[in-house]
This record gives sequence, C-alpha cells and structure tokens, in this order.
Amino acid sequence: MTDNASTTARANPYLSGPLVPLFMKTAAPIVLLMLVSGLYTIVDAIFLGILVGPRALAAVTLVFPIFMAVNALSTLVSSGMASILARRLGAGDDNGAQATLQSAMALAMVAAVSLMVLYVTLGVRLVDFFAEGDTGLSAMAKTYLALLVFGSPLQFLIAIQGDALRSEGKPAVMALIGVLVTLANIGFNYVFIAELDMGVAGSAIGTLAAQIVALGVAVWLRVSGRTPLKLLARTGHRFTEAWPRILALGLPASLGLAGTSLSAGCYIIGIGIWSGDNHDVAIAAYGIASRLLTFAFLPLLGLNFACQSIVGNNFGAGVYERSDRTLTIGLLTGLSYGLAVELLCHFAAEPISAMFVSDRVVIAEAVHIVRIVTAAYIVVAPLMVLAGYFQALGMASRAAAITLGRTYAFTIPMIFILPFIFGETGLWMAAPLSDLGMLAVAVVVLWLNRNRARYGVLYGKG
Repeated sequence: MTDNASTTARANPYLSGPLVPLFMKTAAPIVLLMLVSGLYTIVDAIFLGILVGPRALAAVTLVFPIFMAVNALSTLVSSGMASILARRLGAGDDNGAQATLQSAMALAMVAAVSLMVLYVTLGVRLVDFFAEGDTGLSAMAKTYLALLVFGSPLQFLIAIQGDALRSEGKPAVMALIGVLVTLANIGFNYVFIAELDMGVAGSAIGTLAAQIVALGVAVWLRVSGRTPLKLLARTGHRFTEAWPRILALGLPASLGLAGTSLSAGCYIIGIGIWSGDNHDVAIAAYGIASRLLTFAFLPLLGLNFACQSIVGNNFGAGVYERSDRTLTIGLLTGLSYGLAVELLCHFAAEPISAMFVSDRVVIAEAVHIVRIVTAAYIVVAPLMVLAGYFQALGMASRAAAITLGRTYAFTIPMIFILPFIFGETGLWMAAPLSDLGMLAVAVVVLWLNRNRARYGVLYGKG
C-alpha cells in the first residue's frame, strides 16, 4: 500500500480494521434509527386507531400507495447520491463528493415541485378512486396527504443529509439525529392528535414539525464544520453535474419503492373487489399489516445501508477482498434477521395486532394477513442485501433485476390472478410466492455474472 493509500485508509474509517466489529459498529446506529423510525409508524397508527377510530386508520392506509410514491421519489435522489458519494469519498475525491451532495440537493427540489404538481393534477382523483364513493374517508385521506405532499421538500432534504452522513462515516450522528427527531415526532403527534383532537391532520402536522427539527440539526452540523462535507461550497462543478448518474443509480431502489406503492394500490383495489361488505375492516386490517411489515423492513434497510457504505468505500478504493467479506457478513446477518421476523409474525401476530384496535374482527383479519405475507420472509433479507451490494458497486442493472423483478414480474400479476383461485386469501398469497420468485431471479443474475466475479458476486483476487 502506498503512503497516499495508507493516509486514505487512516482517514476513512471504512478502509481498515476488522470487518465484523466495523459492520456492527456501522449497522447498530442505523438499525437503531430505523427501529425508532419504525416505532413512530406503529405509535402513530395506535394513536389513530385507538384515539380517533378504525376509519382514521383506514383513511391513512387508503393513501399509503401515494405516500410510498413520495418515498420512492425521495429515494431516487438520496440513494443514487449515496452510491456516488461513498465511492468518491473512498477514492479521496472530496471535491467531487461535495459536488455530488450539492447536485443532489438541487435535484431534490426539482423532484419535490414535480410531486406537488402531480398531486394537484392526479393525486386528488386517485384518492377519490381508492375511497370508492366514501366521501368521509376520502376527505380525511386528502387532508393527511396534502399536508405531507406540500411539505415534501423537508423529507427530500432530510433523506439526502442522512444518506450523506452515512456515506461520510458518521452513522452514529445520523442515528442520534433520527432518534431524537422520531421521539419528537411521537410527542408532536400525541399533542396534535390526543390533546388538540386534530385527527389525521394532527398526524401529518406532527410529522412536518419533527422534520423541521431534523433539517435544522443537519444544517447546523454542516455550517458549523462538524462534518467532512459542507452545506454549500464552490466546487467548479455544475449543480446538474451528477444528475444523470444519481438518477441511473437511484432508479433501482426508487422503482422498488414505486413498486411497493403500485402493489399497495393493487391490494387496495383487490380488497375493494374481493372483500364485499367487509371493505372497511379489510382496509383497516391491511393498514395494520402494512405497518408491521414496514417496521420489520426498516431495520433491514439499516443493515443494507451499513453494508453499502462499507462496500462502496472499499470498492472505490480498490480493496475488493474487504468488500467481498462485507457482503458475506451482510448476507448471514440478513438471513438470521429474516428468520427471526418470520417466526415472530407467525407466533405473535395476534397480540401485536391487538395493540392497534380493539375490534376483534379487524384483529382476526390482520392476523390472517400477516401470517400469510411473511411466510417466506427468510429469503427477503439476504436478497435485499445482495441487491444493495450491487447498488453500492454502481451495478444498477443487477440491483434492479433482483429488487424490481419481485414486484413487477410476480407480486402485481399475482394480486389479480390468485384471488380467482383462492378468493380474498389469494391477495395475500402473492407476497410469499413473490419472495420465492425473487430468489429465482437472484440465482439467474449470479449465474449470468459468473464470468466477471467468483460465484457471480465476489470481485477479490483468487
């Protein structure tokens, strides 16, 4: 290793030291952040279900597809930026990394404005369509969604700053901000929902208030010089310089969330078709199930992000053996996590569902849904780590094949096909069968990549 490379390794925490402790040290704060963030979604749903009623929970669930579309657009920018940022930092290109951060912030503002236009022209009509003529449900859903859409610049900028801190080797700082802000979010929501009786509007306003706090902390860190990258600096690059690569690299993760949005919309349409007079109950139960799945998925994202940060920096620095070993650690950790989630959802679905509502019919339907959709969850976690690995290497097409194949090739078609065979239960069977389909796609991707890397995935020597 040259003197310059040695200096880079000492300066970059990802390029040296034992990998298992490094992985755990990197993952722990991110997973903690994700767990606390997931806890917010659970607590918010409990506030709405217990304090306002099942219809409020159903109203927020009704716009979940559009809410996930907002997240997809945010991820398009932040995820693509993180992939470029980690490799530029790993290569010692600080000026290029600074330019990437600023380019991503400019792109985020363009995306947020585009989102507002889409909501006004199309989103309002989409909410009415999902509500199936229930004007009360539609009105609550529109109130909640409009507040979040027009406050979306906050979400976009926070996502960028969070992924930047992770790529800079500051996961603990990122996690601390996230934990404090999420706890503040829970507090704000309690005040607005329980104390001020603002219903679904209180939930959205509480979220925006917490996002303002988060953005303020991130800006203070940048301006005060406590982070490697500044908030703004002259780099000699155009603000649009990284846009094509950000969009290309962020597309797989974004389309994955867009697929979640689309499949959620398909589930809601399917519920309308197959649930009959049980529509409100099924929507509320699906709302509980979707929140539990989101809570389970967020720590997996934390593991994935940690793996990406270490892999991206080492791959960018040319230390391929370390990136290979990091993948192995990530896959084994993901496998263990997936098994734990699957067992928990099978044996504890009823008491967990009962935390959200007291209606026994809704609880029974939620248990029915949760047990089916997590039946093959053991394969989900390692496959998401694998897709994230390819994303970190800048191999967007391989990441896309794994993440997008599940939703677009399997889940969405099965949502509409299986109910003709199994009735409403067929809606929920689409999830585990899609997980197995994703496993098959991953095997094909590795086989096609076998001439470039050992087993299609390992790039180190030997």
